[in-house]
Amino acid sequence: MSSTHIRIDQKSSPNARRSLIYFSSVPYDSYAQRPHFMVEAFTLNGFTSILWVDPYPTRFPEIADFRRLFQKKKKPSTKRPLKNVEVLQPMAFPIEPLPMSAAINHALVWRPIREKIQDFADHSEHCVIGVGRPSKLAEWALENVPHARSFIDVLDNFPAFYTGVSRISMRERLQSLSKKADDVYCSSSALSAEMKKLRGDAVTVLNGYLSSALPAAQGAQAKPRCIGYVGSIAKWFDWPLVISLANALPDTIIRLIGPEFVPRPSDLPPNIELIGKISQSEVTHYIQDFAVGLIPFLIDDLTAAVDPIKYYEYRCFGIPVWSTNFGEMEYRDIDDGVIHISMDSDWKTLWDQNIVRQLSNDELASFRKEISWSRRFEPIIARSLLQTGRSLSLPPNSRVLPAEK
Repeated sequence: MSSTHIRIDQKSSPNARRSLIYFSSVPYDSYAQRPHFMVEAFTLNGFTSILWVDPYPTRFPEIADFRRLFQKKKKPSTKRPLKNVEVLQPMAFPIEPLPMSAAINHALVWRPIREKIQDFADHSEHCVIGVGRPSKLAEWALENVPHARSFIDVLDNFPAFYTGVSRISMRERLQSLSKKADDVYCSSSALSAEMKKLRGDAVTVLNGYLSSALPAAQGAQAKPRCIGYVGSIAKWFDWPLVISLANALPDTIIRLIGPEFVPRPSDLPPNIELIGKISQSEVTHYIQDFAVGLIPFLIDDLTAAVDPIKYYEYRCFGIPVWSTNFGEMEYRDIDDGVIHISMDSDWKTLWDQNIVRQLSNDELASFRKEISWSRRFEPIIARSLLQTGRSLSLPPNSRVLPAEK
């Protein structure tokens, strides 16, 4: 059993003035998401060397995991290359919820990883450790690897994705890491409110969008347009709501774009079109035909702390948004281009009166600039350039950080 695989995209200089060790929540070889754009922001702001650590299993295996072992892995059709990034892909026995799991993995498979991380930090004048998903390996790094500053980016309600002992373990890991890190960032207001119970200095850093170099948004069109959705169709997707919408507007196309992870209902109306997973360039083509952007998520523990990136995607093209009242969408209203929907919605009236105020060209340009990933991550970059004054981070009760604005 190989303990690790190290792939070097573009190896940086042996001695880096500023570097980042980032424990990602998603693999490097996945579609560009918040972790990729965050790391890119670091590379554009003086960090000349990045060590990206892919996630490993932090819960007990499930039946679906064994099925995936026999499925042919597909590489993403597009990948956003990042400069000066080394990628570590640690192996681990899937026993992290157990009390002695860290000791077992450290003894049997993590020694090469530890040595690589230590060596990387030793060759940096200003090393920052970032954690995108709690794990025992990330916790070891915070406790043992010399660094100038550290942060955890809480981008999901991590425990809600797990069950049983795995959920308890993830909750404990999240709490432990949040106490050890210098800075705590949260991707939604709900996550921030929850984390402030533990860390009063937790800062909200909402999601954004790759809004640079987008084509100009098209104005109102004479031809009939569809109601569209872009994203995964998974267990948080409210199929009954979408079916209700389609039945109420039988002459309007409901176009759903994205991979499917749950079975389709057997009684789909004929005006629901399922496009499947497509490339980002194709998404841009399709989305300009939307009269309304749909976000039909269930309201539960999984979505209570979500700031959906698709909201920014729709609004970057000036498209009005129909969304259920979950997560960060709860704080958005018609002034933000949002109408809240539910099973009680009068779909025909909403469709006939689809008059959410359109953004002017200047307003659209301003919105795109404000929600760009680079703008979103400015607070994280700025604080990461600070020093704690010691080679290892001080415990939270030894620091005084400015209150969140």
